[in-house]
Amino acid sequence: MPARPAILVVTHLAMLAVGFAAGIYVLPILTAQPGASAGQVQAVSQQARYTGTFRKDLAGSDALHWASGRLHVSASALAFEGSVAPGPDYRIYLAPAFVDNKEAFLRIKDQSLQVAELKTFGNFTVDLPAGVDPSRYAAVVIWCERFGQFIGAAGYR
Repeated sequence: MPARPAILVVTHLAMLAVGFAAGIYVLPILTAQPGASAGQVQAVSQQARYTGTFRKDLAGSDALHWASGRLHVSASALAFEGSVAPGPDYRIYLAPAFVDNKEAFLRIKDQSLQVAELKTFGNFTVDLPAGVDPSRYAAVVIWCERFGQFIGAAGYR
């Protein structure tokens, strides 16, 4: 009989762990803000000086951490048409070079500029901070600050 209580404890702890992991994954989806409308994206894309593409097949992306879509960069804003894997605490950086994985981004993170938090997983637009010249950068990186995880990147210059 002593084995039965041990089995119950182990199975209940396992289910608790599964529930916790599912909560971490689902919570950002439930709290996500609405994405940008097609008109908002188009307004930035019409003024775009640069374009780039986020692809799921980058070395640092995987089934849970990816971005896929089109990037538009104007003198004062970024616009993205596509989708991003859901997750917590995403940040958008302008980077001095295109990178395709965590290690490469960590090498240039101190030279990169965080321009926004990402609170949606579809289309988005971001106004660049005053005085920021996107021509001084070459790529946009989406990074999970909480877990130090590379999500995706698009070179534009």
